[in-house]
Amino acid sequence: MIKYPRTSAAIAALLGLALAGCQPSAAPLTAGSAAVVPSPSSSDLLVIVQAAVEDRNGTVLDTPPAPRLADGQTTAGYRAKRERDLPVVARSKAGFKSTGFWYTSFSTTVTVESIEVTASQASVHFKELTEEYLASKANGPSSVPEGYSLPQTATFRASADGWQLDSIAPSVHGGGSPMSIVED
Repeated sequence: MIKYPRTSAAIAALLGLALAGCQPSAAPLTAGSAAVVPSPSSSDLLVIVQAAVEDRNGTVLDTPPAPRLADGQTTAGYRAKRERDLPVVARSKAGFKSTGFWYTSFSTTVTVESIEVTASQASVHFKELTEEYLASKANGPSSVPEGYSLPQTATFRASADGWQLDSIAPSVHGGGSPMSIVED
């Protein structure tokens, strides 16, 4: 067997560089003057984004489920916007129901397209694919879902308690947004 130490070392170095480019920085990040927050993992961010989108989509159901995100996972600004959005969604839902329709369930898949991390902020660019099931006074529940796909960006802020979701906003604005999304 012939060994090529230089070739092996060069391949290992190139492989290491290629893999390092796919991972978020492993160095601790500083938020504020005293807090040291480790870089978020993409899987940790995905779990929070998935829960936030499902929490938001659940607001269109007749009996919305309790939110799954704890206050420590979100900023005060995120929670304040959610509180402002809930009455808007409730009015839209009431208007929809007055025409004889309501949503009975949904399923959502979040696919992360990219993540950008700086010292105190992370942005997750993702696509949401949601299917919603309707019911009507005339026909009852439907087994055929309505669906939409929407590119969005979630912004996280570093805090002494870790990374907190600060906002989720559609990357494309205008018509076609579901009633659960309230744009400012």
